[in-house]
Amino acid sequence: MTSFPARKQTRIVEKEDIIMTNFTGKNIERKLKILIVGLGGIGSQLTDLVVPALSIGHISVELYLMDDDNVELHNIGHQKYQHHEIGQSKVSSLNERYSIYQNVKIIPIEEKLTENTQLEMYDIIVVSVDRDNPRKIVHSSGKAWVDLRCQGDGWMMLDSDTDSNIVCSFPKNEQPVSCQLVGAIDEGNIQFGFAAVAAIGAQWVLQKIRMSHGVTTKVPRFSMGYLTHGEMRFPLGGLKSE
Repeated sequence: MTSFPARKQTRIVEKEDIIMTNFTGKNIERKLKILIVGLGGIGSQLTDLVVPALSIGHISVELYLMDDDNVELHNIGHQKYQHHEIGQSKVSSLNERYSIYQNVKIIPIEEKLTENTQLEMYDIIVVSVDRDNPRKIVHSSGKAWVDLRCQGDGWMMLDSDTDSNIVCSFPKNEQPVSCQLVGAIDEGNIQFGFAAVAAIGAQWVLQKIRMSHGVTTKVPRFSMGYLTHGEMRFPLGGLKSE
């Protein structure tokens, strides 16, 4: 097994302790409002990672879940839903499951993202949808955002610090495109690009939350690749020019 060098945590932990004391006192005026747009393979998996992680810390947030779809049978193999939830709205299913966790207040929103005004109240936005229009709305919001995409075992992560030339360079899809390859679900050949990019997105969200409370840390940068073939290099770099 590969051995990775230990990361220095002392200064961050000490600072985090101070920040969390402040958070429970008068220095933090309100909870962060986080929005996840799209609760399919990526969004439901990300929710399943982020909520338990936040529940054991000292930061409280409001997590808004936006999707207008219901759970269907073909979702079960690669999305965080169960057979008894078929027919329920995705947001109500996840709300029921995760509302028991402390530090995270779940607010379900059973609607599509269609205009910028729907985003005005949020601090951090995750967009994990299968078409381009909601992505464009999020990208133009002026908020801190992360855009998570996949197809098959391929994945891509963009965020509000990614160079705009990169963001605009990818093909647009106006019609929904499944994260699973054609025939994969029927054949039982589930591809896990959705899980890989959900993990990257969860790391980004958690560190963004910590950064907003004064913790010195880093978030994942723009990346893309395949589970089978590895990470791909993009010739233009990944971050906006300073």
